[in-house]
Amino acid sequence: MIRAWPRIGPLLAATALLGACDLDYPEVVIVNRIAEGVMIRDPGFNGCRWNTTLAYGDHTVPKRCLPGEGRVHFRKMDLAGYARKAAKAEGDVPGPTWFNYRTAGARSVGQGDFAVIEIAGGDLEQDFSVPGPYGH
Repeated sequence: MIRAWPRIGPLLAATALLGACDLDYPEVVIVNRIAEGVMIRDPGFNGCRWNTTLAYGDHTVPKRCLPGEGRVHFRKMDLAGYARKAAKAEGDVPGPTWFNYRTAGARSVGQGDFAVIEIAGGDLEQDFSVPGPYGH
């Protein structure tokens, strides 16, 4: 048993060093600043994805993401707009649909950064890089 330590020791040291590399990755928080009544779901940035839904003003928990430049991808639903349409409509109204969006501008984060990325109403565009709920 003792003879195995010379072989296992370097392997354990290498594993510990590789595991420590992600500690220098930037921590990122996403904040929904689009508008009252607009919700976003499943935001993602540079290899991270938060499985959460954010109302206006809500934020994600910090998560370590890959350093570099990227856009925030997410699904958006205008709950207030849906409620207005449902109030005007007669009869059955189909349920709200979440559409794919991303920030129009890229964000950059570096090694060891702590970044708070706010998603604002003027910085959105539809994201056609992922399949959406368009029925085709």
